Amino acid sequence: MREEELIEEGFHRIDVTIEESGNEKDYYYYRYAFNNGYSMYSSESDNSPKNKWTISFDDFADNIVDIEDVQTIIALYKKWNKKH
Repeated sequence: MREEELIEEGFHRIDVTIEESGNEKDYYYYRYAFNNGYSMYSSESDNSPKNKWTISFDDFADNIVDIEDVQTIIALYKKWNKKH
């Protein structure tokens, strides 16, 4: 999936400096925070070549690679959240 798609879905960019990470260079990733404490996280910018980002969802072992799956998770959460 592309970086632009993450932004369109409401992911927020998190910048990480060299000082914070101890890495050789700055990097960033994206986070989508649900209001119940769960979050989805993108791969890091230096691990997302050719604008191919993946998403991990807190306790899931597999990475999500299709934006449609991310959209489905967000839509289902919003629907569920309205009922509770």
